[in-house]
Amino acid sequence: MATVRTHLIVSCATTLLMAASVYRRPAGDLELPNRIPEAAPYVTAEAESVPPPFEDFWQQLDHPAQCQTCHARVFNEWNGSMMANAWRDPVWRAAFLLSARETSTSGDCEVPQPPDGTPRASHNPFADPHDCASAFDLGTSRHRLARAGSLVDSMCARCHMPTNYVDNVPLQNVGVDVPSGAEHARVDPNFNPTSSDGTGLAFATVEAQRRNTDSGKAGVACMVCHSAVATRETPFHNYARSGGRAYVPASGIEPRGVSMPPSLRDILDVPDQSAPNLGYSIGGGSFQLSPHAVGTPDRAGPLTIGPHAGIPDRYLSGVFRTPMRYEQMDASKHSGFRQVFSTRAEFCSACHDVTNPLTIKNRVGRWVGGFPIERTYAEWSSSRYADRPGNRNFDPAFKRDCQTCHMQQDYGQPGTANTLYRDNAPRPPMVDRAATGAPARTYFTHHFIGGNAYVTRMIGSDTDEAGNVQPYPELSAFSFSSSDEKSVYSNAYWVHSERRGAVTQQARLAWDRLRNVLDLSVSGPSHATADSRVPVRVSVTNSGSGHNFPTGFPEGRAAWLAVRATDLATGRRLDIYDSLWKRTSRGVGGLTREAMVDPNFPGCGWKIPAGSPDPYAYQFKAVASLGDGCPTLDLVYAAPLNLVTNARGLPIDAKNVVIDRNNPHGLPQFRDLNGNGDVYDDAFLRDTRLRPLPHDGATVSLDRYAVVIPPGTAGPVAVTAAVYYQSVEAIVALKFLGNLADTDVDFVLEPCVLDGPCDGRTPATEPAVVEGAPPVPVEVRNWTIQIDGGRSDRIAPRVIGTYPAAGATGVFQDVVVKAFFSRPVHGVNAATFTLVDARHQPVPVSVEQIGDGTWALFSDATFLNGGATYTARLAAGICDDAGECTKSGVVWRFVTAAARGEGAGDTSIPIGFPAELPPPAPEPPVVTSVALTSHAAGVSAMFSKPVTNVTPLTFVVRRAGTPGCGSTDQAIAGHVASTRAADVWTFTPERPLAPGDYCVKMTTDVYDLTGRNLPTPFSARVRVSETGR
Repeated sequence: MATVRTHLIVSCATTLLMAASVYRRPAGDLELPNRIPEAAPYVTAEAESVPPPFEDFWQQLDHPAQCQTCHARVFNEWNGSMMANAWRDPVWRAAFLLSARETSTSGDCEVPQPPDGTPRASHNPFADPHDCASAFDLGTSRHRLARAGSLVDSMCARCHMPTNYVDNVPLQNVGVDVPSGAEHARVDPNFNPTSSDGTGLAFATVEAQRRNTDSGKAGVACMVCHSAVATRETPFHNYARSGGRAYVPASGIEPRGVSMPPSLRDILDVPDQSAPNLGYSIGGGSFQLSPHAVGTPDRAGPLTIGPHAGIPDRYLSGVFRTPMRYEQMDASKHSGFRQVFSTRAEFCSACHDVTNPLTIKNRVGRWVGGFPIERTYAEWSSSRYADRPGNRNFDPAFKRDCQTCHMQQDYGQPGTANTLYRDNAPRPPMVDRAATGAPARTYFTHHFIGGNAYVTRMIGSDTDEAGNVQPYPELSAFSFSSSDEKSVYSNAYWVHSERRGAVTQQARLAWDRLRNVLDLSVSGPSHATADSRVPVRVSVTNSGSGHNFPTGFPEGRAAWLAVRATDLATGRRLDIYDSLWKRTSRGVGGLTREAMVDPNFPGCGWKIPAGSPDPYAYQFKAVASLGDGCPTLDLVYAAPLNLVTNARGLPIDAKNVVIDRNNPHGLPQFRDLNGNGDVYDDAFLRDTRLRPLPHDGATVSLDRYAVVIPPGTAGPVAVTAAVYYQSVEAIVALKFLGNLADTDVDFVLEPCVLDGPCDGRTPATEPAVVEGAPPVPVEVRNWTIQIDGGRSDRIAPRVIGTYPAAGATGVFQDVVVKAFFSRPVHGVNAATFTLVDARHQPVPVSVEQIGDGTWALFSDATFLNGGATYTARLAAGICDDAGECTKSGVVWRFVTAAARGEGAGDTSIPIGFPAELPPPAPEPPVVTSVALTSHAAGVSAMFSKPVTNVTPLTFVVRRAGTPGCGSTDQAIAGHVASTRAADVWTFTPERPLAPGDYCVKMTTDVYDLTGRNLPTPFSARVRVSETGR
């Protein structure tokens, strides 16, 4: 405790010194005059004893390495997650830098001149062209700001670098705002986290400013969550906060278990059981940390400090449908207390329900404040999973909060509604020891998995076991500085792009999760005739997710449906007709091979790059707009299109009062334009995401597709429907990731999968991709159509390949073992497709279809042992839809690489199926006609295809005898020549042909370019008239 007291004394002294020495500019020079006040991101009553900044605590007592010494499993799960990598995430850093430049308070002055000499870009529509200032449109007037930084510095920092953000809200900046009387805590205007500070690299570390320090780079670290105890209102919040007390501040510097009366030590009850949000504030950055918990240290979480023996945790009991009791912590290592807030979805809403807080209009005159950037919490709150007052969709059989899905995911348990239940009952909660020497109890994992299988692989672990921040790519300050789209500086540009942390489990666990989110079906007629269109019906249901699919960051997340068909006899891919677009194409839902204008937004000229999801496919995504009827990626200026505003375009509450500094508690109103009960989807230009069950929008059924079966098709025809997901679609990957995605810097993404552009490279990652985010196979299903009058379908399926190949060495430890079939099959599962180690011990696995004929085996553990031999077995008796089955099993062995991240292999997933019948023998060449040339100067022979070996010995012209042609007739001397195509050959005699009859003969020594000869000699007769014709 002496060490703690020393830290507290130093912290207090630092705060007093800052208060005495820092010049405080008038707030009007620093903020918009109509900005909405925000309370401090910490409990101010406790800050009197433990004032910010807390950097010394973050770096010592509260450092993740301290936690790791006892909580190794928790640390290893967290490390490498998007929570740990919240700061290191390159998509976020690039998006933040561009957004900061778009809303810069110093005009365009922070955009450097591109080093390649190309014209400088201007991103800020409100920049003063003659000064380092911006004049923003407040809707009633323009307001000029002239300082370093931007309007979004605190907005983007609060959830991605929370420790640095909190430390840049000094206690002396907390006060009562006039005229509302609300608490307002102004962020230090020198925070400016995207600044290069003269280093040439954005996000430069400035220790004195507590900007981009190691604690900030640790993202959402242990003590950020374990000190979050209360909430505050954020601008344009959508729920009213209750007057009930969510948290009683601690007094002094002793732990709550010592300083507080027993009834106040643990917080067992939410502020308002009758409120739909339980009385908490909802919104991005709405958390308030406990300075007492940070400085004592006193960890807030699900465990109690006091004894509550025999008292049931009714809420958790309702989730698992079994009696669950409060569990008491062991306080011998550190203190703590139960904060019920940490066990509810509202806790996660503090960063996963993001609203634009800016009180301005965009360049087309539309209001931007209140735009629903992310609504993951709101999506959940009206689902069958949300046990909240007023939610008529709640189903007790599926009661779940964020924590009881995402923190019940582990190796072999994807943690979705499709895997957390068995026999219509919830599976028991996980049980383990959360700390060394602790008893086994209810355990919540800390992998923190969503759908991001891309960035997690790109940057790896956040810290090492000693807590040192791992290497990461650095963002050049010249990023986005060029207006020339062929300059590398028009996009994000990364230095040290090869740097990354150790490989972690998160990418694989994300794929595990995605594979268990949707239900997909495809159906149609089982028989058809050739030369017809055969309709197919596809249905997709969001059956496993508690929120929209996809959810979160709308600039990058995209999913789409692919439909394709193959004639199994020939291996030829067939056309798909789409009645919506009234177009036919060789399948739907691949990746575009070249840049094109998106046909979904006519008149906008919205260009999507090569490697994008097929714009003609059905896509599950949200598209924002400035309000001009066209898409935008500039989310800081996106307009909430259905927001209720007054005649001046300003947002108003239910009492028609403008929501601004004078009315900070007013709730925005959104019109439900499509009448589906979701008031946020209409804020977007287009929102086709799948809603969670039981909403009607959880399912989409499409009957717009038909397979075009050409004449002569023997069949059968295999139809494949698949849903793919990208965490960063191509247009965003090129902009925000630049040379991290476009690794050969040719301004074209070459994914080399799904028919996208390819330069000959092959993918080596799982999921497969070369450049850009992998299109992750979420669900794949087949349908087989027999062709009436076609061949008898008695061909058994075959395994035509495996990955790894038999005998392969140096295989990646996180290998996804694959078997490739010759046609659609069923019966491939964890019982028929198995893996054993060198000791013949079975490896726990799951098995899933991931391609047209590709079935994959996923190791539960993610990583196999290094340098070890494994044997894969595929049993006999795998059958197709016609009942034909494989006659024998397949067994093969491979050896893994010695270290994680090392290895080699081609992870490609084939499209379509190979031909089952040998191709028909090519037709031999034939002479199609013989004729005299102009003025009888020669004789021309036309062939059915190009031929060779045509000489005066094989192309013979004789003077006809009587009564016919014979070999004894006189041969005419001459020479032969062909057209460039070699399908017309002309015999030209040495002397003009005299009038009369001539015999033309072509021998069988003439052959085509494949060596096939004329099947029989050819003979014809021509006549030269007296006139030379």
